[in-house]
Amino acid sequence: MPISHRRVGACALAAAPGLVIASLFLSSLFFIPVRGAAAEPASEEPVEEMLVKGQRPGPPGTFVATPTRATPNEPDAAKLLRLIPGGDVVSNGPLTGQVQYRGMFGDRVGVQVDGMRINPGGPNWMDAPLHYAPRPLLDRLEVDLGIASVSRGAETIGGSVRAELKSSEFTDDDAWRPSGDLEAATAVADESFVGGGILSAANARHRFHVLGSTEVGDDYRVGGGGRIRPSEYERFQYGGGYGFRFGDHEIGLDYRFNDTNESGTPVLPMDIRVVDTHLATFDYSGRVGGIGLEAKLGFSNVDHVMDNYSLRPPPTAGPSRWRRNDTGSSGIGWKLAADVEMLGGRFELGFDGHHAEHDARVTNPNAPAFFVQVFEDARKTRFGTWGEWKGDLAERFDAEVGLRYTRVEMDADAVDGTPAAMMPPATRLRDAFNAADRGKGDDLVDMVVKFGFSPSEDLRLEIEAGRKMRAPSYVERYGWIPTQAAAGLADGNNYVGDTALNPELSYEAAAGVEWTGRIGEVDVHLSPRAFYRRVFDYIQGVPETDPDVIAISTGNGDATPLRFANVDARFYGADLAYGAELPWDLHLDGTLSYVRADRLDVRDDLYRISPLHGRTTLSYERERWSVAIESVYAAAQKKVSRTNGETRSPSWGILNVFGTWEPLPWLGLVAGVNNVLDDGYADHLAGTSRVTSSGVNAGERLPSPGVSFFARAVGRF
Repeated sequence: MPISHRRVGACALAAAPGLVIASLFLSSLFFIPVRGAAAEPASEEPVEEMLVKGQRPGPPGTFVATPTRATPNEPDAAKLLRLIPGGDVVSNGPLTGQVQYRGMFGDRVGVQVDGMRINPGGPNWMDAPLHYAPRPLLDRLEVDLGIASVSRGAETIGGSVRAELKSSEFTDDDAWRPSGDLEAATAVADESFVGGGILSAANARHRFHVLGSTEVGDDYRVGGGGRIRPSEYERFQYGGGYGFRFGDHEIGLDYRFNDTNESGTPVLPMDIRVVDTHLATFDYSGRVGGIGLEAKLGFSNVDHVMDNYSLRPPPTAGPSRWRRNDTGSSGIGWKLAADVEMLGGRFELGFDGHHAEHDARVTNPNAPAFFVQVFEDARKTRFGTWGEWKGDLAERFDAEVGLRYTRVEMDADAVDGTPAAMMPPATRLRDAFNAADRGKGDDLVDMVVKFGFSPSEDLRLEIEAGRKMRAPSYVERYGWIPTQAAAGLADGNNYVGDTALNPELSYEAAAGVEWTGRIGEVDVHLSPRAFYRRVFDYIQGVPETDPDVIAISTGNGDATPLRFANVDARFYGADLAYGAELPWDLHLDGTLSYVRADRLDVRDDLYRISPLHGRTTLSYERERWSVAIESVYAAAQKKVSRTNGETRSPSWGILNVFGTWEPLPWLGLVAGVNNVLDDGYADHLAGTSRVTSSGVNAGERLPSPGVSFFARAVGRF
């Protein structure tokens, strides 16, 4: 793919800070309009502090990661989960990362972008929710540590993650103030250029902003040489917003358009050709007397095209195996909530819901008559209500108690396909699905209780328990013919669904400690946490026994297909966040995470579970500059799923070095080297490649990037 515009950006970064900002404006004007930033004086938001640390404890029970941290230096915002204790990323491509938290991933983790649940357009989650939060537009990523509160939404059995994008903010008077938050970056491993940000103008009553981002990269280089093909990517996003404040009330309107073009997903059966997505939100917040009010309405519409012959070598079996998949989804979500003071705390009562529709049609450009309607108007609608109280029980004691009820209704239309007109096994599968009762309803009840005790200002103890439920996805329930559509599991197996699936039911207990104090002359922060989760009716692929499914799947290259089924499972583990202010202006911070997950109905481990892993950063920090050395590491993963044909992965560790400089109050620069020693390694969650390239053979675990010089400039005014 052409990369001349990326090289222009790289040269600008190397030349001078002024050219960096100029190249950002020129690139933004050429590709997309740029968007405005929060209207705050630059002195209130130091550039350098965010560039150095980029992660911090948030409100009680949460952790915050910001994208301006030097590492991880990759385009996918989901990679920021590696800064969170207990977090990791299931990576299926440079723009296709799924959040994993304490072993659960996919739609078990409730991911919101600006308070909105976004349904991916494809059945393999090529556009996972954080695909719609490009790093140049992302302000912060917030993660609930432990069990998600019931107010975070329905089906948060695996936790809650919220991406907050940059936005304009009201000021304190009627004078108009312009502001901006812009950045430009480049990296050598994928010859990438990234630029974007927001521009805004605001006063006490009105706020306006425009936003835009450009991200383009080539096939990335792996440790020791060679490149992963296809791993190129190209994503643009732009939009704007307006807010109005009157008295104690605020309203906001926002719109964004996402334009993702040819982007590789080497561990999936196809690559992205197009992801065109419209995103719109309306929100209101205010107070009436002593009652706080909140309302949210969100809309998404995704058109997604993928194929197996444009970016990767066409199938060796010939033109009859060429495949194109045209998919789409639309969704609308809403939330109404009110909170009042009650019993020494605040009680919140709310109602929410979400409706999603999905379609997927596979064709062959060499055979116009061929088609398979994999999903036809598959629908899932949630209606929920919750009540949640948070407050102080007594001096030094606080609590949270929440109860939620959600009704889930699902259905799908009849399907068809060319194989069903030619092959008796496919005919029987189609007819059985079309004759089945596809309309399903599930009642989900969630309960969460949390207690906190602070015996001193520098020590807090927490204990929590929860009951959480999740209904099956449309992929798990309505897959009628064996395909590799599996919500991005990327294990190489063909799957079929089961309309009779039960919802998952999880019981979880967790505990944590937060301590800030001194050891000798060193200020130290330690936050260890542990958890245990027992899941009944966990949805997992099991070996298929239906001869018709096996016959069709064997003809498509997999003689041992899997069927989504209910099994029993458990998850347990511990994670740690730590930091220390050392002598001589040195600062140490890091995380360490461990999770174990296995089935209880048979002796097997669950699939694609992160091994013991961590990150340690030692930085030397002065007022306007810093340097840092960072170690990122993971243990071997030997506890793998035999059912999914998962292979073990060895341990690995890499070193990164980077430095930051704030030459001007409005300009911050960062530069460094990832994987300094050019180590060849493969992260366990990276998946198995479907494509043979100079960096890997098909069937091998996908290697991670090799040594890469990177640079970034951030300007704020």
